Amino acid sequence: MATLFDVPQFIEDAPSLTVDERSNAAPTQAAVVFDNVGKVFAGARGASTAALADVTLNVARGEVFGIIGRSGAGKSTLLRLVNGLEKPSSGAVTVNGVNVGELDERGLVALRRRIGMVFQHFNLLSAKTVRENIALPLRIAGAPKAAIDKKVDALLELVGLAAKRDAYPASLSGGQKQRVGIARALVTDPHILLCDEATSALDPETTQAILALLRDINRRLNLTVVLITHEMQVIREVCDTVAVIERGRVVETGPVWRVFGDPQHDATRALLRTLVHDLPADLAERVKPLAGIGQADVRVLLDVRFTGDAERDPDLAALARALSTGDSSVNFVHGGIDRIQGHAQGRVIVSAEVHASGHAAVAAQVAALLDRARGHANHVEVLGYV
Repeated sequence: MATLFDVPQFIEDAPSLTVDERSNAAPTQAAVVFDNVGKVFAGARGASTAALADVTLNVARGEVFGIIGRSGAGKSTLLRLVNGLEKPSSGAVTVNGVNVGELDERGLVALRRRIGMVFQHFNLLSAKTVRENIALPLRIAGAPKAAIDKKVDALLELVGLAAKRDAYPASLSGGQKQRVGIARALVTDPHILLCDEATSALDPETTQAILALLRDINRRLNLTVVLITHEMQVIREVCDTVAVIERGRVVETGPVWRVFGDPQHDATRALLRTLVHDLPADLAERVKPLAGIGQADVRVLLDVRFTGDAERDPDLAALARALSTGDSSVNFVHGGIDRIQGHAQGRVIVSAEVHASGHAAVAAQVAALLDRARGHANHVEVLGYV
């Protein structure tokens, strides 16, 4: 079978490893499976720390799977279990059907040749050129020079660094260094690419470029990508599926659009806070609770949310018509709609006039507003009045 860049395969798997070649593996088989995995680290004086507990996840072949959580949540430990740098204390991790924890040293070496790794801080050798950094894994494996040259040239073109082949890392930007790291990770034709906070050290513009490159590699090579991050923006840009980890446990998982559109766990909502259209501080200071309201002519603020579950895109014009009655006006004062994996979702803050006197009358009008709004959105609640 030809490899990714039609370079003859020269690395032979050790006899103790039975990982299937890409063309022979069942297309529906998960690339990585975490089965009730726990990891405990022993400490001083008999103390121990549980880094992971009861983790069960399936990473589908060919997808970009994101693992997100705050610092210390267990993300890096989870990633290190995939390539055998750590072994689970309980449960099992399988890669293409092979139990990683049962491999001997020879098997682990062969496994790691099929799992590429991209690091946060690049880990390039400063005394070697771009070409030499990329070629290093093949030279260590004893590949013929002609095969190395052909593979490295193809990878330089893929990551857009053909003009930098003879440059040294010190002369490269952060984004260029990460492109070298990605090329080096791909040089042994991996089945899986692991990314450990691969964009955390980069500026926003460079981050976007690297994420676009990872997505392009995923699509062109049908490469399974598992990445860990603490940034929801990274998950939104590149991932198909996301798992949220908190204190060593997976608290939420699913397609990115669904998790973003309707987060179920407090940890997920906290991580999403930088991306959602929260009420601006100047407006929040003016909002008063409805309890005890009795005056006429107030503007009620409604929090209207679209999760992306609807068959049609949000119709804000229809929502405005539904909330407008008589001489009452409706304004959209904050928020917006995003599109994730083909699903339109978001949050808008709507200001609607209520003309009534007395608490009961105001409450009745607000209840009627809620009923009409709920026909056009997934979730609607009253924030108060201004």
